[in-house]
Parts: sequence; structure tokens; C-alpha cells
Amino acid sequence: MPNKAYLFGPFFGELSWEYFRFAPYMIHLKKTEPNIKMVVMTRPERFDLYGQYADILVPLNIQNDDMYKQQAFKMLGYDLTTCQRYSDIFRIRYKKKYSVVGHFVPDFSSLRYKVKWQFPRQKMDYDFTPRQANMKSINNMFKSQKLVITDEGYSYKTEKYNVVNIEDFKQWIGPTIDNKRITYCGCLIHFIKKSNFVISNLKSDVGKLAILLGIPMIYPYRTLTYDQVSLLNPLNTPIIDCESILEGVEIYENNF
Repeated sequence: MPNKAYLFGPFFGELSWEYFRFAPYMIHLKKTEPNIKMVVMTRPERFDLYGQYADILVPLNIQNDDMYKQQAFKMLGYDLTTCQRYSDIFRIRYKKKYSVVGHFVPDFSSLRYKVKWQFPRQKMDYDFTPRQANMKSINNMFKSQKLVITDEGYSYKTEKYNVVNIEDFKQWIGPTIDNKRITYCGCLIHFIKKSNFVISNLKSDVGKLAILLGIPMIYPYRTLTYDQVSLLNPLNTPIIDCESILEGVEIYENNF
């Protein structure tokens, strides 16, 4: 009798929807049913959202991908028939190798692509764990034990912390990225997990991933309402509201 497997994907939509509302469900299932294989089809640069919990990672290579705007669970203007073809080929291929227990792919027919919780909200596990090559790369590059990463536009210098701006981070890790063993997502996730805290405006992946990973976030010059922030923070990760970054760091050091 063939081994059992869950299939996830292909995932065509935007990155934040994948790490908020899709990949965490796979992590949950892998933890609850560890003997069942997890086969994931997504863009190679996103492999490490599934990381060490995925048994097989299948690249979703979309011709002219950059021409289409990713919104919610789909790509605007991309042919739905082609999407279905990707999904069918994926399922048929792995049905030959495994007994497929379930195949999870977002429904983006009509306006369904805007429905946030197509997968059980209470079964989202945000324990993103990149593959070892990503972790090794970051550990070799950043030796400091007091790391901080900041969003675009934020600069903060201190002798106490090794503060890295996201744009510098991208340049430094760029040569190591191959989207096979090492991805930008994987490196960013591991760097955030090594950080004491992050400084973010919550408009980028830095802050959003940090609060999903349980890393305290300094949030200067608030632009979102408390309700909006709460929706992004299912784990109730500490978020430090402040008028300046310096004030936020002082609050962090006095409370954590």
C-alpha cells in the first residue's frame, strides 16, 4: 500500500496571504499527522515558509510571473484554466506515488479569492522553520548575539545591538540565494528568529513575520488602528507603540 500524502498548492496568490493563511495549516497538519507526507507546490522563493516540515517541495514556475499582480489568493488577470491545469498535473503526478489523503488549494473562482479563512483559522501554526542551509548561511554571516532588523526608511545606531536595515540585509545575502536550497524567505525568517526585536511600520514582511514568530516589535509612529494591528497578531506578540525608536528600545529593555 502506498504511503499517504497531503498535497498543498499550487499557491498563486500574494506572499502575506501564503504565510498568514495557507502555509501554517500545512505545518499544523504535519505536527498532528507526522507520518503523512507533505507535498507542497509553490514558488521556489517561498519554499522555506514550509521549510523543514515539507517532505517534498515542487517548484511553481509561472511564465511572466512579474507581469501579474498578486492579490489575496490569486493573480489578477491570470488565466483560471491554466491555474486549474497546474493543479491537475500536480495532483495526477503525486497520485501515482502516494495515497492522497487531501489536496488543499485556495478557491479563487469569482470573489472567493478574497475570503481570508478558507482554511481553519484555529489550526494555523506559525512555527516557520527554514531548511538547514538557510540557517547555516545566516549563522555564518551574522555572529552577533544581539541582532535587530529594521524596515525600509528606519535607521537606528547603537553600540549595544547589531542593527541591520532590510535593504542592506537583501544586498548581503543576495549572493547566497539560489531558490533551491537557500531562499530570501528562509534567510529572513531565521534572521528574525535570531533577533532580540524588530523595528517595523507593519507595511513590510519584516514586522508581519516577526509578530507571527513571536519576536517583539517596536512600532514607531503608528499608522494602523489597534483593531487592524490585532488582526495581524494572532499570538499576541508584544508590540511596543512609541513616538520614537529610542523610546521603543528603552521600553523593550525595561520590560523584556
